[in-house]
Amino acid sequence: MALHIVGSYQTINYFKTSKYFKTNLGLVATVEKNGSRVYNDKDRFSFFYNNQYKTTIYAQGNVGDIKFYGDHYIKDDTFAVYYGETFEEFLFKLDLDIIKGKGTDFYLGHILKKVEIEYEERVKNEELKKLEEKPVGNADMITKNPGNVTYADLKAYLEQKRSERYKNI
Repeated sequence: MALHIVGSYQTINYFKTSKYFKTNLGLVATVEKNGSRVYNDKDRFSFFYNNQYKTTIYAQGNVGDIKFYGDHYIKDDTFAVYYGETFEEFLFKLDLDIIKGKGTDFYLGHILKKVEIEYEERVKNEELKKLEEKPVGNADMITKNPGNVTYADLKAYLEQKRSERYKNI
């Protein structure tokens, strides 16, 4: 699965020390269409990032399926990892101790493992949210206690009235 890492140019320079890093300057950020310049939508991630954050990122290179981008507006040592087709965002702080101690390649593997674990947790949490029972409203609350009515109660009341209306026909 393709990963996209966006960070400051100083942060990306640490990743460039990987022995597998290949310089790849990517595609043109904008193209001419109907006499005006618009974002190039051939690079889906760059197009997504430009629309999401209203800034242009510049490709720096890749390590296998991991693509690196530089953003001029990121000034600190944090970087974002975007995972999957929906570009799930994971934020990290650059850990220079691991890079100096064990190397850039080990650090990239460490980040990949963390991203996959967190992504699995997010997927499980989303599935649990879908399985949760939605509160069932009490249609009688509108007449008994109108000051304490919830949206679910109103929905149940309207559904009851709708079913009664068609029952009499």
